[in-house]
Amino acid sequence: MPQQTDAATPTRLASISGVLDGKKLRIAGRMLSYDSSTGLVLLLDQDVSVLVDVSLCIKPWSSSWVRERLSTLMIIGHLEVSTEEFPIPTIPSFAPIPVVNPKLILRALLVIHAVDLDLEKWNAVIEEDVLS
Repeated sequence: MPQQTDAATPTRLASISGVLDGKKLRIAGRMLSYDSSTGLVLLLDQDVSVLVDVSLCIKPWSSSWVRERLSTLMIIGHLEVSTEEFPIPTIPSFAPIPVVNPKLILRALLVIHAVDLDLEKWNAVIEEDVLS
């Protein structure tokens, strides 16, 4: 019988903290910036951002979302807490500075370009699930 993988917990970016270290999460947001030299994405939702290492998910022929600023992404990966700060990708000059913890990083296993995802509904459903 094939081994079944553990499920990823749908999580709002604003809810991510060091308490979730090692957990498999499913998150969604808009890509504010991407650094091709480090493979790091800064994923944004409202005024909160999370660093995501997408280096294992980049393929030259299937990664159109990398070139599209503010593209909506859904990402599954494991959260890691580091003792050292990760480099934050350059934030565009037109964007406000988001809240980001440079010691937290999500190691992406899967990145989905979720063009039709409504982030407000995503957050509302997760919030409703947490409260019930």
